[in-house]
Amino acid sequence: MPSSASREHRRIHMPDLTHPVGLVDDGSRLLAWVLDLPGCVAGARDREGLDAALSLAIAEHTAWLRTQGEAIAESLDWRIAERVDAREAPGDPCFAAERASVTPHELATFIARLRRARQDLLDAVADLPPAVLDWAPPLSAMHAIDPWAPHARTMRQIASHVVRFEIYYRDGLRDGPAKGIFERPGDPGTERARTLALLDALRDDDRHRVFRPLRPGQSAPEQWTVRKFVRRMISHDRAHAAEIIQRRTWILLGVPGSEAG
Repeated sequence: MPSSASREHRRIHMPDLTHPVGLVDDGSRLLAWVLDLPGCVAGARDREGLDAALSLAIAEHTAWLRTQGEAIAESLDWRIAERVDAREAPGDPCFAAERASVTPHELATFIARLRRARQDLLDAVADLPPAVLDWAPPLSAMHAIDPWAPHARTMRQIASHVVRFEIYYRDGLRDGPAKGIFERPGDPGTERARTLALLDALRDDDRHRVFRPLRPGQSAPEQWTVRKFVRRMISHDRAHAAEIIQRRTWILLGVPGSEAG
């Protein structure tokens, strides 16, 4: 097995096959965003755990992209391109790499990935009866609780949560007063149409500018770019599509920690 030193050497000397990573450290957990694979993310308590988790995340994400016909280089190597200390800079960071201009071709690719991520989520709940959509697992089954939802959400609630955050992310692409996370959403189709219309209407200068939205209750604006928006949207849709699939799996195989499990 290669040592960590040899892995680092390989990453340094194969930059064309190495994924740049934005690392967020809050003192108790590391969160790694793969900057050339928007939406690919892994978390761990320490660097050793991150080495394993991030390689798996990259492998899974590139496999997902290949199902869409994208030709993605087969490399699990990565390097930390930027490190953010969340204790000094709280909030969702905008990495330096995300300030790069987005070409029309890249934007078309990002839109296709956004469509696929949302379709995966819609497929996960398609044709489910109310009894399944409104089933909530026991809180004891949850590995981690979302601070914005200190309860075990139903599949219907998960889908609603995704649409609510779509409004939040979308409103990041503006300057000045912007919507918070508790806006009342429209139906998923309407909100997605608004998102795609916004992306289609981006001017050339919008594709490389840094927007500064000011959220309710905040004293300073955030920093958002098109690349950051795509990263957050894809990650959020894919994570919650997986969460819904997990719920369905529990119905079939039993809830972890329960007698049936």
